[in-house]
Amino acid sequence: MTSQKYLLLSIAAQSGKPLSAPQKKFNSLIGRIEKQRKLLGAWQAALPLCQERWRGEFKPLLDEYRALSREFAFFLDQSGERLKLTKTDRRTLGELICELASSLVGEDGDEALKALYNKHSGSDFDRDARAENERLKSTMEWAFGVDLGDDLDLGSHENVAQRLFETLRAQAEQPAPRKGQGGTARKSAQQLRREEAEAQAGRSVREVYRKLASALHPDRETDAAERERKTGLMQRVNQAYDKGNLLDLLQLQLEVEQIDREHIANLAEDRLRHYNRVLDEQLRELQDEVRSLEQAFKAQFDLDPLDKVSPTNLGRKLQDQLRLRREDVAFIKAERELLEDPKELKRWFKEEREQRREDALGGVPFDIWFG
Repeated sequence: MTSQKYLLLSIAAQSGKPLSAPQKKFNSLIGRIEKQRKLLGAWQAALPLCQERWRGEFKPLLDEYRALSREFAFFLDQSGERLKLTKTDRRTLGELICELASSLVGEDGDEALKALYNKHSGSDFDRDARAENERLKSTMEWAFGVDLGDDLDLGSHENVAQRLFETLRAQAEQPAPRKGQGGTARKSAQQLRREEAEAQAGRSVREVYRKLASALHPDRETDAAERERKTGLMQRVNQAYDKGNLLDLLQLQLEVEQIDREHIANLAEDRLRHYNRVLDEQLRELQDEVRSLEQAFKAQFDLDPLDKVSPTNLGRKLQDQLRLRREDVAFIKAERELLEDPKELKRWFKEEREQRREDALGGVPFDIWFG
């Protein structure tokens, strides 16, 4: 529901005259922006507690699990040294160690794990990782029809993903010009109209700002109390203008009685369309900010990117993830203890091979038990 503050900006239907399409859109945008602001505020209020729990509960569990998994990798290596294994078991052992070591190296570049990988792969971890990222780069270039450049650091998947995102965003912001007669680049009529509309929208915001600045400039006041009041108002004006926040600028005009609801209701439709364009952009920025916080939360707490997360269920989601991490820690401890028995270890190798065979036949990518 829109707050009382922004209801003052909404356009009321006049007697016997329905709202025009731009007026309806203006009212709709006000409501959606306010709703998005409330959602953003709820995220910003909830996240500090989540970060506190991350540091106090979640990260210690992740660190413990990683340490146990690292220890397990070296345990498997030692088992291969001391046990008499079949060629099949030894091959399974090597595959498991390589996959586990590869998943654990991380950004710190654990050299001992790299050496363990090299020992059982007969290859080189850094060379293999680079080759994998080169394949990923080629796949992304082919799938999206882009050139990610020869200067891309192929040290991690994240670098490839970030360059892809930046390239696609740049393409979206700068559509390719259309060829005209004689081969010269020429902007389409639609593009020219869009650019002109954007320029008009920017001028509309600047006009509101100039009117406020002219009325509220504190240096023109001789009365100390009034100068202090206008200084505070002018700070709000500058903040709103710097952010391109048209709603706050209009709200300030209402506060200082430069405009009233009738003024907004009687705005020319062209001007209202310019306002709507600015408000559309403001709404998209708020949505992007909320989406960014949501995605960062999911990544940090290892949630499915498609999972539905909101400030109202953050606590439950976090609690579920904590429970899963505790179960992971308990499981790997119990499994390690069980596999001290050579017979259990060989049984485990057999189960892993059978699972891999089933995954391969079903076309399902192998998902390592430790991940």
